[in-house]
Amino acid sequence: MQAAPKAPMSRAQKLRWYAGQLMAEAAKEEKESAETAISKYLQAAEILLLLAKVEENYTAWKYYADTAAQCQQKVRSLIALAPKPDSPV
Repeated sequence: MQAAPKAPMSRAQKLRWYAGQLMAEAAKEEKESAETAISKYLQAAEILLLLAKVEENYTAWKYYADTAAQCQQKVRSLIALAPKPDSPV
């Protein structure tokens, strides 16, 4: 994880930065540990949805909501690709 930028940031800016870090880490983890990637994508989606909830600007709200939806879609695809345990007969 990269260190937070030194410039003073608002709470929303810090949350956006952290969500971006989580998504970047999740993308790196996808091939090594799907469970870790899923967890990070879900955390990023949750943060983005919280940002969308308090956003008054439609363009910013749409960005947060769409990015959260993309994270959730990545989770669905990772779950679908996960090896299934053999089901008992």
